Amino acid sequence: MKVYISGAITDNPNCEKQFKQAEMWLKLLDEKVVNPLTVCASLPFNHEEYMQVCFRLIELSDCLYFLKGWQKSKGAKAELSYAKALGKKIKFEDKQWSLRKLGEINCEIL
Repeated sequence: MKVYISGAITDNPNCEKQFKQAEMWLKLLDEKVVNPLTVCASLPFNHEEYMQVCFRLIELSDCLYFLKGWQKSKGAKAELSYAKALGKKIKFEDKQWSLRKLGEINCEIL
């Protein structure tokens, strides 16, 4: 399953650490991770252009994983709305998967 990581980036001094930790954890679950920080790191775009790239990445993903604090991000809120419109599976870090389910991601469709 391809899992897109979403969360607050702008004005979040811990975003790199948050996204990297989530990426490592998801890889431990043997998921294919789509980390927008990694994908967009070298692109010379403004916020709106980054969001266009992120929306395309969401289209190509099976599930979205929202990091704690995502509610503070206008972009993450837009990603959630878009993912819901596409019928994507959604999971929130604050309702994290049980370690007993290693190897199986149990995303919910909202």
